[in-house]
Amino acid sequence: MDKIRKIVLISIPLFIIFSIILLKVVINKEDSDLFLRNLSSIIKYSFIDNVELPNRNIDVLEYELKLDIFQNEEIIKENAKIKLVTNDKSQKIIELDLYDNFKINFVKIEKTEVDYNYSDNKIEIDRSNILTDTLNLEIDFEGEPQNLGFGSFWMKEKNNKKFVATLNEPIYASTWFPCNDTPADKALLTISITNDSNIVSLSNGKLKKTFSEGNRRTYIWNSKYPISTYLISIYSGEYKNFSQKYFSTTDTMDIDYYVTEMNLQDAKKDFAKHPEYLKVLSELFGEYPFIKDKYGIAEILWQKGAMESQTITGIGSNFISGMNFYESMLIHELAHHWWGNSVTPKTWKDIWLNEGFATYSEALYYEKISGFDALKSTMSSFKSRINSDDIQKLYNPGTNLFSSTVYNKGAWVLHMLRKEIGDFLFFVGLKAYYNDFQYKNAEIRDFKKVFEKTSKRNLDKFFNQWIFEGSGFLELEIKLSEKVISKSEIELKIDIKQIQTGYENYHFPLDIELEDSSGNIKNISSYIKGNTTLKYKLKNRLKNAYFDKNNWLLAFIETEIYR
Repeated sequence: MDKIRKIVLISIPLFIIFSIILLKVVINKEDSDLFLRNLSSIIKYSFIDNVELPNRNIDVLEYELKLDIFQNEEIIKENAKIKLVTNDKSQKIIELDLYDNFKINFVKIEKTEVDYNYSDNKIEIDRSNILTDTLNLEIDFEGEPQNLGFGSFWMKEKNNKKFVATLNEPIYASTWFPCNDTPADKALLTISITNDSNIVSLSNGKLKKTFSEGNRRTYIWNSKYPISTYLISIYSGEYKNFSQKYFSTTDTMDIDYYVTEMNLQDAKKDFAKHPEYLKVLSELFGEYPFIKDKYGIAEILWQKGAMESQTITGIGSNFISGMNFYESMLIHELAHHWWGNSVTPKTWKDIWLNEGFATYSEALYYEKISGFDALKSTMSSFKSRINSDDIQKLYNPGTNLFSSTVYNKGAWVLHMLRKEIGDFLFFVGLKAYYNDFQYKNAEIRDFKKVFEKTSKRNLDKFFNQWIFEGSGFLELEIKLSEKVISKSEIELKIDIKQIQTGYENYHFPLDIELEDSSGNIKNISSYIKGNTTLKYKLKNRLKNAYFDKNNWLLAFIETEIYR
């Protein structure tokens, strides 16, 4: 998901609730009601450790969803078939997530109706008489989906044209289909969407079939690759379509775009470089992971940014400009198809494995096409976006899932790891991590293990200070003083003091460039452990000193020279 324009509802302090309720009388009622509905769900999950759901001892293998969308009535009618494996034959109840505002018509296991309990946004299904490991469930229901989080299911009109979109992240897929709503349970997907005949309906994977019956039209999509619930999507609207081709070394893939007629020409300009984006990111990380399906973009009416739904990114209509103003957003969402969609975190505690990686991918792309100076400037821009008031540990950010720490500090940690072990080993490790966990789930300890194996180094200190224990960034106070030893020898003393809060004693490599009064340059790399004094000999008086000139440290450095 795009990092800059997201409204982080799930990090709102609870004391604001009362202010919002008071303000309800003076703000638009529809917007107020929507916000308060969102807020009720936010409150519910704010007390759960990082919005994690319970381990249910099940593994969903496949979802087959059939949706009829009736926008005039603002309801859906849905039939969900779910194939799953239970890890315990004696388990009498199968629990799935489904918001409890729907009318359930029936629940079946192996085509036989069974008893169930439906409350507290869960459906508990009695399987006590069916003791096989693999179960085929069928749940038929109807009603109005709740629109929670960033907009989990919404039906809107713009210029008298109808649109539907979903945005499930992090745990709102269950507002519109029954599921095990956790990123750790990936499954295959077939989804059938029926809407009015003038509506184009999009989803993940490849289009398998379309057909019409009367004034209704159905689109059937199928994904060849496993998908997490938060990445399952529907985009439905009066779209115009255009396409490109991506030619890999072994395959040809369609890149499909679906936009409103009003934005068609601007979108053709903005999206034109996607074959290049795919080529560069594939060179960096490995081939685009969903090459047998597609890549696509759909225009949506959510105006806070974009969402990397697997194989079909949704982008807000106000980010289509015809001037390519939002190129970094497009690169970010595409990069998620490696980092997030293919290699997916096991829990939301490791969301930086999604967002930090996609953010750093922007910098790597610009480095690849424009050189090292582009990398430096991009990293500087990420540093400027880190809010000093928004400081927490990178691992397990609690309900601050979409903070500047997760995105921008996450990117910086990768950048500093690259400096720590060197360019060659960093990119070898990155590809090894991707290959090991492609189409699977990973956690930070998996990532650490791969890089320790690649670098043949113990990286405990690096990971503890930047990810597990430390919060914030380095703040260095550096004082330089000279002592004349002789006419041709100057002793330079450099006192380095760490003054940050959040972590007392960082260890890090520091590049120093010293320029004397005759223009001689001396480059030094020193590994700093805590507060340190360094001494160097110069032939002439010091003219300039540069610390971390090439921008490898998430550090704010104050320098004083005493003569």
